[in-house]
Amino acid sequence: MSIRWRLTLRFVLILFCILLLAGYTVYTILENNLHSQVDETLRRHSVLVQKAFEPASLAEPVDFQAVQARLPRVSDFASPGIYIQFIDRAGRVVVKSSNLGDLELPRTESLIAAGLAGGTAIETVLSEETPIRVMVSPVTLMGETFLLEVGQSLAQVERTLAQTRLALVASILGALLLATLLGMITVRSALAPVRQITRTAREIGGSPDLGRRVDYKGPTDDIGELATTFDSMIARLDSVFQSHQRFIADASHELRGPLTVIRGNLDLLKKKGLSAREREESMRAINGEVARMSAIVADLMQLAELEGQPRATEAVPLADLIEREVERAYPLATHRQLRIGRKAKAVVSGDAERLRRLLSNLVDNAIRYTREGDTITISLDTANGQAYLEVADTGIGIEPEHLPHILERFYRVDRARSRQSGGSGLGLAIVKEIAEQHGGEVTVASQPGKGSRFTVRLPLRSEPG
Repeated sequence: MSIRWRLTLRFVLILFCILLLAGYTVYTILENNLHSQVDETLRRHSVLVQKAFEPASLAEPVDFQAVQARLPRVSDFASPGIYIQFIDRAGRVVVKSSNLGDLELPRTESLIAAGLAGGTAIETVLSEETPIRVMVSPVTLMGETFLLEVGQSLAQVERTLAQTRLALVASILGALLLATLLGMITVRSALAPVRQITRTAREIGGSPDLGRRVDYKGPTDDIGELATTFDSMIARLDSVFQSHQRFIADASHELRGPLTVIRGNLDLLKKKGLSAREREESMRAINGEVARMSAIVADLMQLAELEGQPRATEAVPLADLIEREVERAYPLATHRQLRIGRKAKAVVSGDAERLRRLLSNLVDNAIRYTREGDTITISLDTANGQAYLEVADTGIGIEPEHLPHILERFYRVDRARSRQSGGSGLGLAIVKEIAEQHGGEVTVASQPGKGSRFTVRLPLRSEPG
C-alpha cells in the first residue's frame, strides 16, 4: 500500500474516532435531557393531582366517582400523552384518566413496593412493546393508602432518538466519504515534491550524471526541507564522485612516473657492457622510486583509513603534542631553527594519533620548503572557544595562484623539488582531512620569499558538568 493511501486511511480513521466520540456524546446528552424532561413532567403532574385532594373532603367510604371527578382534565396537561390512574394495595385500578380508555398503565412489583413503602419511584415499563415512563407515589384518601400512577409514553422520545441516530450515522458516513476524497487530494498534492524527488533519484540512479537536482520551488516546510536536503546530498555526492575521479587520475599519474623510471632502469640493467658505476646509478634510481611509491601508497592507505574509520573522542592536550613533535623533528631540521612560540593551555576532543600526524605533516612540509638558516616556529593560542595551532616558517613561500589549491591531493607547487625531497603530494591533504574530522579547518597565508604560515583551528573540549 502506498504512503498516500496509508496517510489518507490514518487521517480517516482518526476523523472517524473523533466523530464517533462526538456523536456518542451528543446522543447521550440528548437522551438524558429528553428523559429528564419526561421525569420532570411526571413529577409536576403528580404534584397537581396530589394537590387536587388537599384538604381531603371525601366522605367515607371513599367515593371513587368523586375521586374521578376531582382528577384534572387531560387537557389541563401540556400533552395528551399524560396518563393517570389510582390503584389500591391489591394492585386493582380504582380510578384512571379518561384518555386511558379501556387500557391501564403498566406497573411492576418494584414500583408497587416502593409506593407502598411511602416513597416515589420512576421506571420505564413496556406496554405492548411501547415504552412508558411511569412514576408511582402514595396518596392517602380517608385514611386509606392508594398508589398514584402518572405515566407518559416514550414513543415520541424514541422516535426523536431514532431520527437522531440515523442523522448522526448519515453525517458520520458522509463526513468520512468527503474526508477520504479531500484527504486523497490533499495528500497527493502534499506528496508531489516527494514523487519529484523519487523520479529524480531514479533518473540519477540510472545514469552516471549527478548534475540533476530537484529544484523545489514550494514553501519551506518539511517537504521543502527534504527536497533541499536531497539536493545538498546529491551535490555532496557529485563533489565526492568528482574528487574520487580526480583522485584516481592523480594517483595513476603519480604512480605511472615511478613505474616508468623503474621499468627504464630495469631495461638498462638487462643490457650488456654496463659499467659498475652505471649499474649502481640505476639501482639507486630504482630504490628512490620504490621509496617514493611506498610513501604514496602509505599516504593513500592513511587517507582511506581516515575516511573509513570514526575518530576517537579522547581529551588531547595540544601542548604535549607540540613538545613531542619538536623532539621528533629536531634531528630532521638540520641547520634550521626549530622553536616553540606561544604555548597556551588547550585541550581538544579527538584522536591523539591523528592530531599528531597532522602536526607532523605540517612540520615536515615546513622543513621540506625551508633553507638552511631558516626558522620554523610552532605556536598554540586560544580564543572564543577555539584552539589555534600554527606552524610558520621563513622559507621560500608560495605564489598567490597556488594558495587556493595547496591543500588538494597530489597538488605540488614545485614538482621537481617534491620528487627530490620524497614528498607524495598528500601530506597537506591529510592535514585538511584530519582537521575537518575534528570540526576544524586549515588556513594558509604565504608570501614568496618570506615564508608561509599554516593555521589549524580546532574547537576546544568542553568541560563536563
